[in-house]
Amino acid sequence: MSIASNPRLMTAEEFLQADLGDGQFELVRGEVVRLSPPLYEHGFICSNLTFHLGSYARRTGFGHTASNDTSVQTQRGPDTVRGPDVLFFSNARWPKPKPAAVIPPIAPDVAVEVVSPGDRRGEIEAKVGEYLAAGTLAVWVVYPRKRSVVIHRDPESPPDVLKDGDAIDDQPELPGFRCLVSEIFDG
Repeated sequence: MSIASNPRLMTAEEFLQADLGDGQFELVRGEVVRLSPPLYEHGFICSNLTFHLGSYARRTGFGHTASNDTSVQTQRGPDTVRGPDVLFFSNARWPKPKPAAVIPPIAPDVAVEVVSPGDRRGEIEAKVGEYLAAGTLAVWVVYPRKRSVVIHRDPESPPDVLKDGDAIDDQPELPGFRCLVSEIFDG
C-alpha cells in the first residue's frame, strides 16, 4: 500500500524569503507557481498604465502606484500571494510607505492584470475574484487583442467594458482620473 505524501505548503512570509531562482513566481494556496515571462507588448501596456496612474497620483496627491508584479496577499491559510501587473493605493487607505521589503498590509484600491496570450480565462477570473475578496475596490483586466479594459468591482454585478474609443474616467476609486483606452495600447 502506498501512502501519498502531501508537500508542505509555504506561508507568504516563507515565499518572500525563499530563493526560488530566476523567473517570476506566485504563491497559490501555499504552492509556488512559476509564471511565463511576459512579452514586449505586455510590458509596453504595463508601462503606459503605470505612467497614467503615476501621473494622476503625482498631480492629485491622492495615492501612489507600483508595478512589476508587486506582491499582494489575497488569501491566508493556505496563503496566496499574487503579483498584479500594476497597482494603485489611495493615501486614505494606505499612506505611501517608505521603501521596505514587505507585502502591503491591505489590498490595493485598483489592481490591473494585462492578459497575455498564454493566460487562461479561468485563471484570470480566479485572480479577479481573489483581489475583490481581499478588499480590492476595482480590478481592471486589460485585453490587448480586443483593445479593451474590463473593470470589475463586485462579483455579483456585470463588469464595465470599455473599448478603444472609450475613456476611463468617473471612477469612484480614482476621482478626477481620465485616460483614453487607446492611450493604454498606443502610448
